[in-house]
Amino acid sequence: MKVHRLLLKDFRGVEHRELHLPEAGVVVLEGANEVGKTSVVEALDMLLTEKHSSRKSSVLAVKPVHRDAPTCVEAELSCGPYRFTYRKQWHSRPATALTVSAPRREQLTGEEAHARVLAILAETLDEGLWRALRLLQGAPLDTSVAGSAALAAALDAAAGGSSGGDRGDGADGAEDLLERVAARRAEFLTASGRPTARFRACGEELERAVAERDAAARALAEVAADVERHAALVAERARLREHRDRTAAEADGQRAAVAALEELRTRVRAGDEVVAQRARAAEEARAAVERRRERAEDAARRAGELARQEEQLVRLRAAEEEAAALTARLEEARAAAGEDADAARTAWSRARAAARAAEDAETLRRLAARLAAHEAAERDVAAARAALGGLLVGEALLRRVEEADEAVRVARAAAEAAAPRVVVEALADGRVLLAGEVLPAGTREATATGELEVAVDGLVRVRVVPGGGARDLAETVAGAERGLRAVLAEAGVADAAAARGAAAERRAAEGALALARQRHAAVGDVAQDRAEHERLLAERATAGEDDGGDGDGGRDGSAAAPGDVGAAREAERAARAAEEEARGRLDGARAAVAEARARREGLAAGVRGGEATLRVVAEEAERAAGQLARDRDGAPDEALAEAAAAAAAALEEARAQLSGARAELDARERGAADTLLAHAEAVLARADEDLRRTEADLATLTVRLELVGREGRQAALDAVETTVEALAAEHAALARRAAAADLLHEVLARHRAAARRRYVAPFRDKLRTLGRLVFGDTFDVELDDDLRVASRELHGRTVRWEQLSTGAREQLAVLVRLACASLVSPEDGVPVVLDDALGHSDPERLRRLGAVLGLVAPPAQVLVMAPGPGVHSSVPAATVVRLSH
Repeated sequence: MKVHRLLLKDFRGVEHRELHLPEAGVVVLEGANEVGKTSVVEALDMLLTEKHSSRKSSVLAVKPVHRDAPTCVEAELSCGPYRFTYRKQWHSRPATALTVSAPRREQLTGEEAHARVLAILAETLDEGLWRALRLLQGAPLDTSVAGSAALAAALDAAAGGSSGGDRGDGADGAEDLLERVAARRAEFLTASGRPTARFRACGEELERAVAERDAAARALAEVAADVERHAALVAERARLREHRDRTAAEADGQRAAVAALEELRTRVRAGDEVVAQRARAAEEARAAVERRRERAEDAARRAGELARQEEQLVRLRAAEEEAAALTARLEEARAAAGEDADAARTAWSRARAAARAAEDAETLRRLAARLAAHEAAERDVAAARAALGGLLVGEALLRRVEEADEAVRVARAAAEAAAPRVVVEALADGRVLLAGEVLPAGTREATATGELEVAVDGLVRVRVVPGGGARDLAETVAGAERGLRAVLAEAGVADAAAARGAAAERRAAEGALALARQRHAAVGDVAQDRAEHERLLAERATAGEDDGGDGDGGRDGSAAAPGDVGAAREAERAARAAEEEARGRLDGARAAVAEARARREGLAAGVRGGEATLRVVAEEAERAAGQLARDRDGAPDEALAEAAAAAAAALEEARAQLSGARAELDARERGAADTLLAHAEAVLARADEDLRRTEADLATLTVRLELVGREGRQAALDAVETTVEALAAEHAALARRAAAADLLHEVLARHRAAARRRYVAPFRDKLRTLGRLVFGDTFDVELDDDLRVASRELHGRTVRWEQLSTGAREQLAVLVRLACASLVSPEDGVPVVLDDALGHSDPERLRRLGAVLGLVAPPAQVLVMAPGPGVHSSVPAATVVRLSH
């Protein structure tokens, strides 16, 4: 299909737009966003598929919102042998009109026109290819083009196979056969190979019959097992009754032994209680003795602490008195150091004032010299400027004079070289005239740059007239001479040599001016120096008035000499050093006084703390001594010791008695009477339980055997075995038919997969060729059976389609469609539509994609919708249609 012309009227925001498209090559519809580029494809789709009477939401959505007008789309198309003009109008006065111009002329309207176009498209248009070769804005980036019969036929032909007809009928026949076989297989098996429908029902019914047969066999086997078990249970009941009687006798003997052992345990527990009571009494007596000893030691310790605190307080009071005397002496030294520091500070202040006066005098002398140098430099600059003002010939004017002089010389040389030369030989003096000049005897030459006259007195006159070229050269010489005279007049000199002399004089004057300016710049800006000079003079005057007109010997503007300044500075440094030394001594004295005061205050605080501590220690010693005296009055130390010894002896006696009883108990417990009794009772209980359970099982089994005898289980087993045999035969027959259908389907699918792999190769080769133009020589691609891009390889690295960037997937989607368009024959081809499909491509990839478009487009029609000039600038042969609102 080819689109030759497309007209849109009142389609969404497009009021009127008509496009004339070439039959082949790249057509770029360029315009800003929302200008209606996507509407072009949408309008063509709606024209070919929707009736003029349609009220679908997609048709109503294209109605313009800014005015009440019908929507109209008209297209001139070619499909196979047909060429026709198709027009539809929706919403208001709906109508359809068709004009077929080839292969024979037809004119239809309404439903007939719509049906005729659908028939033409069904006959000539590969619908799958028309949908596959689009890459629309906002649609998923899919690369599948396997739904096209035209592409399948082209790939089959490229792979060396036969398409079976112009439209791939052989492939369609194979697909129909595979579908019929798949349908037959589906009668028996699902896609995963599991039974289905009748086959599954037969298998389930057979399984149920087999389960019933197995259950009947098990039931019959259970009867025989129950008979055998009944006899075993009768024998087991007799054995358990005998075992139970023997176990009961053993348990009675063990109970008598345990009763005697429990009586002995009661005696041991009573002995334990007596030992515990006497141990507590002994511990209380020992604790009373220990408390009395600790209180005596505490009273002695506190008395010793009181004596130590009294001795330490005496030492602190003596140290405090010594610190007070030292502080008084240090304060006297600090006062003397303060007087010395004040005297040194006054001397330093006077020396500093004298040094500043000497420095100011030196600064005045230096500033006066700089001001004088500045004035002399300004006079030199003014004189150099005055000398330069009368010299007009500068370098530029000199170059013009020399260029004009050179032009005159060149013009004269050219004129002389081109003019004829005249040789005149005078045989006697005074007879020949050359250009009005009398020639002496001899030979003369002249150049006839202009008209030249040679005359022989009284005999002949010869005029030499040069040709047109010589006259032109003569005029050139005259023009050059006029130019030279004009520039010499401007320079005020007679010739070029004079101009060079005048220029040399100007250069000398400019050098003198530059030298004067350098000296002036070397002096610098003296405005600050002048202000400083005036300030110092004013200070000198003020200082003179303050000193009664005498000054300080250094502020008269000229009295201080360099040696005086140095001496004054040295005196100031010495005075400052003396002042710093005195201040250091003063600071040392202050620090010593502060340290002595701090030590005295610390000692005083220690005395006060010692007195308080002494009072507390004295109170504690007195309290401890009083408590010890009261305790001894109540119970002397000897009485407490005797009570503790008696309690310890009673405890040892009780422990000896308990030890004997426990030894007898241990000897009896080693016989394990409790354990034996527990074991005998457990064995008796187990024997009772086994006997009870066996009697219950025997009774149940007896009842079950009586009931089973009336059920007829053998007859039931025979009937169900007959049913299983019939169902097994039916299921085997169905299984054979299912296996045959499955085998045929597997063989056909394998051959179809092989055919698909065979025609995937040409498509991959074409895609690889185009891709290397965009991505480089390391590009490769893998396709699945549906011709989708599965992965891309670049620089030896393979990346799955889902993991590629949006730009790379976008570029591969474009390349897939271009490869498909280049493989399909022009008769079966359809336009390739790329709607804003290159927005994520960098400039280099975009340029290479443009080259691929230019390579593929000549046999195909490619429509590219782009917002800017990036695409068509990469495809020089593209037809650009600029769209605007």
